[in-house]
Amino acid sequence: MSSNLDILPRITCVEHPAAVHNSDRALETLGGQSAVRRTIYSAGQTRLELRLRPDDHFQHPIFSRSTTTAHSVVLKVRVKRAHLEENGGDLRRTMAAHSEEYSAAPWAVINHHVKFREISDFQYNTANSPFLAKTRSSIFSGDYDSIKNLNLIDTPTAVPTDHDMPPPPRFSSVAVPFSYGYRQNPAVTAITDASGATKLVNRNAPRRVVMKRMRWIDSEPVPDSTYPENNLPPIRDSIASPQTAELLDLLRNAFEERPIWTRRALEEEKVPEKLKYTWLTYAKHILPYVSYTWRTGPWRTTYTKYGADPRTDSKFAKYQTEYFRITMKDEEEMLMVKRQRQQQQQADTSEADSKENVDVPQHIFDGIHLPSSRSFQLCDITDPALADLVATGGMRETPTEHDGWYKATTMSKLRRIIRLKLKSLYNGQVVSQMDVARILQEESADEAVSVEDEVETERNKEREVLESVSAVSASGGDKLKELLGILQQQEDADGDGGEYEIFDDDDDDDDA
Repeated sequence: MSSNLDILPRITCVEHPAAVHNSDRALETLGGQSAVRRTIYSAGQTRLELRLRPDDHFQHPIFSRSTTTAHSVVLKVRVKRAHLEENGGDLRRTMAAHSEEYSAAPWAVINHHVKFREISDFQYNTANSPFLAKTRSSIFSGDYDSIKNLNLIDTPTAVPTDHDMPPPPRFSSVAVPFSYGYRQNPAVTAITDASGATKLVNRNAPRRVVMKRMRWIDSEPVPDSTYPENNLPPIRDSIASPQTAELLDLLRNAFEERPIWTRRALEEEKVPEKLKYTWLTYAKHILPYVSYTWRTGPWRTTYTKYGADPRTDSKFAKYQTEYFRITMKDEEEMLMVKRQRQQQQQADTSEADSKENVDVPQHIFDGIHLPSSRSFQLCDITDPALADLVATGGMRETPTEHDGWYKATTMSKLRRIIRLKLKSLYNGQVVSQMDVARILQEESADEAVSVEDEVETERNKEREVLESVSAVSASGGDKLKELLGILQQQEDADGDGGEYEIFDDDDDDDDA
């Protein structure tokens, strides 16, 4: 067979990208026979230019690419004309219908392919351009007299609305399409749903479990224990190993012992070392089956047992959370102190340094060790002064979004002391117990407000008496006013010797 092919003539094949019905017209779009001949004789060094509008010299062509590595064989097929006409000129159908009445033999070998694989550039229509119209009728015509009489400078009769100029040689810088290598995800399959529609589903993707989130302003009741069963996919779809099942049982027992947790507290206190990896991987999928979370309010970012609403009972006050951060100014001071401490070379390890090495859970704030967490639950604060404040602090009858069940002054003292101690620990300083005692001994803002209200009420009564007396007689009112002042000064002199001013409207300052 190879010996027979060796004697066959070698030809060049030009693959035209259009559906060719008129070979002369197709040849004209390639630049004519002369352009094709030059490409063949140059063995592909001279490229063909495909122009679908051959008469437009400013059309951006598509350039050809030549290859000589792939060879093809041209077959010469002989069929009866009548059989070909019966099948509408379709050679394939004719050969299939009369498989024993045709002959085929190699006719030539294609050793040079000319193909068009570039992306077509953007096109610019110059049919309505007066300047290019004169250029076509003169320069492109090849007539000497027309070229000689060409005048490129015209005096416009009106202000031009557009710039009349030739288009650039090329608009796009990308000639070859990029191969993105798209392929179907092997885990995605097509299924038909109940309505008969077809959709793509990733069977390997984990089932998405949405955590129930509550806001402080939500009037709806908190979700009860039936919420996971009615609103979440079956638990077996999210748990795929004995470790995750063990972790689920562990979390259920943890929420029976304590109804409200932070994620850090659960990890530090309840998750054993052998389940750490499972916790980090599946915690967000398992927690929605045992708890819901708060987006705002005193229990924000905590996980709460289903059915427990901390807004209804003050026993949940100790589970409130507080978040602290260091301001930019404090961070600059902290870095400066840190550099100074790094430059100091200490021969012996001090007692304070030894305390820093004690393994203290990061969700616990004891006032001695610097935690990595900045969010604490009040029940996880073990500092003696702060723990006593949490245990004995004043309570409200109804909770508020900012302070929860505790009064504003209690939470203010708590936050100020924690912030003071955090900053001192950052800077490597010892917390001054005098500063802590001063904050604890400050007058309660709630008590100050009540005393101020009583003083203001007495003053208002005095003003009403004086105004009623002054209505009877202006002069009599002045005398009465002077008399009351003398009596009050005498009473103060007999008592603590303080000065009395009946019309003093200055309010007392309150730092609490």
